[in-house]
Amino acid sequence: MTAILYCHPDSGFSYKVALALDLLGVEYEQRQVNIRIAREQRSAEFRAVAAHGEVPVLLIDGLNLCQSNVILDYLATRQDAAGGPRRLDGAELVQRLHVREWLSWEANRVSLNLAHARYGRQFGAYDPALLAWYDRRSRADLDRLQAQLAQTLWLAGDAPTIADVACMGYLCFTVEPWAEAAGVAHADWAQRWPALKAWYDRVLALPGARSAQAAFAGREIRY
Repeated sequence: MTAILYCHPDSGFSYKVALALDLLGVEYEQRQVNIRIAREQRSAEFRAVAAHGEVPVLLIDGLNLCQSNVILDYLATRQDAAGGPRRLDGAELVQRLHVREWLSWEANRVSLNLAHARYGRQFGAYDPALLAWYDRRSRADLDRLQAQLAQTLWLAGDAPTIADVACMGYLCFTVEPWAEAAGVAHADWAQRWPALKAWYDRVLALPGARSAQAAFAGREIRY
């Protein structure tokens, strides 16, 4: 049965899952959810499967999975459970633990700071002092990624994993105009964060990989 991904094109959390599915070659159907309306006004179909009322939700293998990094963890271990080579996960225990360290870091850093630096400008009306706080943290996050990627090709070793997928979630949106005011514009990466820029290009060069903008294009938001 084809997997179903409830998602939204402005959600980096949704993009993480879409990117992992694309990299793993998993066939899925996108159902884009209107997150601009109150949760109780979203479709009954979506509300029935969304335990927290949020995107993404992935229906796969008879499971109803919520929260992006939980979904990534399942997708990485699913390939191993199917009897094939482990993909998007560490090859051994220590590497797998490093992968999940990055997942935890990303959830409290990139998916908090970049997400709010973007949202507060494009969709909200955040106080300037609050935006400045998120901007500082966002730049520190990119500094941390740069430091790691100056040492290793991928965040958790010598091959791409769900750690890389997770950290891409909101980085694809730094090509948008808001990022210049936040001091994280992708156009500046080659000079300020060159290892991060090279890693970003490597991720999007992987077979099946698409940017967030490409992954969600051409579909109607109707759930």
